[in-house]
Amino acid sequence: MKRILLTVSIFLTAAVAFGYYLFNKPHSSIVDETPIALSEAPALVGEYEADENSANAKYLGKVIEVTGTISDKNLDEKGILNLTLKGGDLAGIGCQFDKNFQTEALGLKSGEQVKIKGICTGILMDVVLVDCVISKESN
Repeated sequence: MKRILLTVSIFLTAAVAFGYYLFNKPHSSIVDETPIALSEAPALVGEYEADENSANAKYLGKVIEVTGTISDKNLDEKGILNLTLKGGDLAGIGCQFDKNFQTEALGLKSGEQVKIKGICTGILMDVVLVDCVISKESN
């Protein structure tokens, strides 16, 4: 009986320690990652509108770089910057910025051309990129 309690105690302690480690692990940035694809905003939206499954196979969960014109900019209730790039008649590219790298993007204005690097999470109403940063080449 004591051996079972000791084993369970050790297992629970290890599980709590691992959970604590994962909770406090620093968020990794995509600043230095090489994108798997470079695309113009209208072309990326077009790919998703033509065949969402094929586009997801290509881009989902991967770092991509998109060039486009800013059509909208706002801060959400958590203070996270969201930019929308013009993509087509109905859809665009929604870019949610990494909070640690949004200062540079706050100075951007509607109508400006920009290169943004982010992780593609698929399409809702817009193609969505998260953890975005301004690409070094666009400066």
